[in-house]
Amino acid sequence: MHRDARNLAGLLLAIIAVAGCSLLATPDAGSPAPSQAPGSTATPGPALSPPELKLQLVATYGPLWYCDPDFYPIQRADEVESAKTRWPEVQADAGAFRSIVVRLGLEAVTSFSDEQELAVYQAWKALRAIALNPIGNDTYRFDYLAQPVSGGAQGTRTAGRITTSGVITVEQQAAAGAPNCPICLARGTRIDGPGGRIAVEELRIGDPVWTLDADGRRLAATVIALGSMPAPASHMVVRLLLADGRTVTASPGHPLADGRRVGDVRPGDRVGGSVVRAADLLPYTGGRTYDIVVSGPTGIYLVDGIPLGSTLRP
Repeated sequence: MHRDARNLAGLLLAIIAVAGCSLLATPDAGSPAPSQAPGSTATPGPALSPPELKLQLVATYGPLWYCDPDFYPIQRADEVESAKTRWPEVQADAGAFRSIVVRLGLEAVTSFSDEQELAVYQAWKALRAIALNPIGNDTYRFDYLAQPVSGGAQGTRTAGRITTSGVITVEQQAAAGAPNCPICLARGTRIDGPGGRIAVEELRIGDPVWTLDADGRRLAATVIALGSMPAPASHMVVRLLLADGRTVTASPGHPLADGRRVGDVRPGDRVGGSVVRAADLLPYTGGRTYDIVVSGPTGIYLVDGIPLGSTLRP
């Protein structure tokens, strides 16, 4: 990111927390997030939309600590360029867009600068990563992981309830480490085996699969380990489409057999003996991601004939 863009974007994002003071007091920058006993934290007011409630959580507990798809596990592009590319999608999310520009004081802007687009985009990504689960009576349950304060190694995880009038009830609050960011296969990915292809989430220890030897020859192998990880609402996956029609969808950090990560690959590169036609970054709604370890000399397994490595191998 350009230095000027980064500085102004950070300044505009800070407005989120400052503006939040009109609803709730924000934590002091040098102090941990507030430890609150169960009960209301604000006087009930007009009903707030889910994006407004999420902004209130940001204002109350500090910046969200999450798996930013532009940076985890690799930086795919300059964030300013990502903001430009996804700007139509940001604007199409009308409720969130309106809430963000109002909170940033940009509601009268008709032509956004690069820095303003970036600030809105950054806030929009964070809102997409915050889950509000309705539990009835105009109330949502939340589980919020805030970034560490300056110089800290641990963030603060707060779980509780927030009503549409903005009243927060804290149920649990404790120090917490970095978020778990999935680097595995999408649900439904079909692993190649002697008996045909089977979805990764349906595999069990001992199931037969194909692997490759050191010379690239296909060998029969078995599944010797399984792994699965919850995927946050903000998780993105890459769908590779090869010129010969083969495809695989996985987290950007998932390794190919040659050590490259799926997120490193671009159209025109060669993968699995074919040319990459498309490498699209897409939102993931599968809930969990999956991976396996297979027997054999290389640990490579095949998805639609595409050789992959495992994230579970040491």
